Amino acid sequence: MADYYSDEVLPIDALLKQIGARIERYRIARHIKQEDLAEQAGISSRTLRRLEAGGNGTLDTVARVLRALDMDDRLLALVPDAALSPLDPRSARKHPRQRVRDSAKAPKRPWQWGDEDEA
Repeated sequence: MADYYSDEVLPIDALLKQIGARIERYRIARHIKQEDLAEQAGISSRTLRRLEAGGNGTLDTVARVLRALDMDDRLLALVPDAALSPLDPRSARKHPRQRVRDSAKAPKRPWQWGDEDEA
């Protein structure tokens, strides 16, 4: 398996298997049975087994399992806050951008001062 810091790009199914295996290792390291963790997370044992096997799961399921493992503080590290980038000068704005628009297209005729038509 690729290491967390690997530059290798893994397919999504391989990433899900790796995440599931890590959740399983944390559970086992803490001496928690699947049934007990599933109950603490408020999910079925089957859902937890599927998640640990690398099957599809919802973000809600992952969040519940991580909270039950007392690891929910790590969820926000998945997607850093875009407004706090010291390299982006737009991050210092008081009002963050709400949407993305297409860039302005160049006019079809060349730019003029506007007083060329007065003659």
